[in-house]
Amino acid sequence: MKKIINLFEIVLFLFFLVLIPFFQNKLSILLAIPILFLLYFLSNKIKVKNFAIILFIISFIIRIIFVLYLKVDIVSDFKTMLSASRLLITGNLSFTKDAYFMLFPYQIGHVIYQALLLKIINKVLFLKIINSLVTSTIVLFIYLITKELFKEKTARFISICYLLYFYPLYLNSVLTNQHIPALISLIVIYLLLKKENNIKLSILIACLLSISNVLRTESIIFIAGISIYNLINIKKNNYKKVLSYTSIMIIVYFLTNALISTLLYVSPINSNLKNNAPLWKFYCGLSYKYNGIYNEEDEKVFFNTSNQKELLLNRVKEENIKLPVLFMKKEVILWTQTNYDLRIRNNINNLVLLFNQGYLNAIILIFIISLFPYKSLKNKKILLLKIIISLYIFIYALIEISPRYAYILHILLFLLLGIGINKIENRKGLGKEK
Repeated sequence: MKKIINLFEIVLFLFFLVLIPFFQNKLSILLAIPILFLLYFLSNKIKVKNFAIILFIISFIIRIIFVLYLKVDIVSDFKTMLSASRLLITGNLSFTKDAYFMLFPYQIGHVIYQALLLKIINKVLFLKIINSLVTSTIVLFIYLITKELFKEKTARFISICYLLYFYPLYLNSVLTNQHIPALISLIVIYLLLKKENNIKLSILIACLLSISNVLRTESIIFIAGISIYNLINIKKNNYKKVLSYTSIMIIVYFLTNALISTLLYVSPINSNLKNNAPLWKFYCGLSYKYNGIYNEEDEKVFFNTSNQKELLLNRVKEENIKLPVLFMKKEVILWTQTNYDLRIRNNINNLVLLFNQGYLNAIILIFIISLFPYKSLKNKKILLLKIIISLYIFIYALIEISPRYAYILHILLFLLLGIGINKIENRKGLGKEK
């Protein structure tokens, strides 16, 4: 098993190493390095009590400033879901008959969540403020998790780095459905680091990820990742417990999902959380012409065809030679790029985007250093994060992508930065982990 794990870690390292030549605006990293050095210096010099509380407060203030300053239009799916949320609080359920929600009823979970908030204060700004609270909590949990994995100073540096990462600041104003699921995922990771595996923990994790699934259907990746991690750690003296805990988590997860879906179906909303067009994500994701990104041409062809399965198979047959190149292009877009729709002065806009790209490039480089295989790095808890990252790589190679989908992926990168930081500190690659 150790040899398989070592091989897995080498492959993961090589995968990200190959991405380096495809970085956008490579020289922009020179803008980010001085800032990172400054943050590193400050995090090592900070001597304050209640750092976690101060981190949260500063994070929230910064996010509120960006929410008030950035002019971001609500577009695409988010505009559709916002309109539906506004209809829902008036008791108008006509949106459930719209083609969008008939095809993708699983999006109704986010509609209900927004409607509950709009029932309190019917303002888009209120939704953005709640997003700011949630993402500030995400910063806090990044600190708490990295504190479990690495040194206190390292955890402070990583959390401050994420606090100032521009893309999450921007996404607060987009009304994306990713914030709560990302926070829940971090809570689950934190619980797994802090608690010994038991029945109660397995049930709690399953319930939390079920709630996450209501808002965004990707929590199954965490269920799969945790299950694989548990199976890897099976030994003769614990296999019964590991198998029972894993089975309980999986069963409770699917039962809870089914229960929530049934409750929605028998409610006045009369819907469920299913995906009535499961092949669409794959058809779009395997488009070489559009790099696996949503496009209207594929949408028209796919939803105007009676035999969608045959359409998908034909695409695979026609483009099978191009698929390896497509997979690589998709991973480059997903992991190394971000997209924005900002309405600020062009010169400021260009500078912000250039700096953000350099910042992301620098973070990925430190992450790659973190992945470099070294025998002294034996923290099993880190393996769980690597497994989840690998599952995301595999899944997104096959389905539709967008740079925005890297939101949770970049969070996972930040969680592992401590290894690379410790290696850089020690100059010999001897990362110090707990």
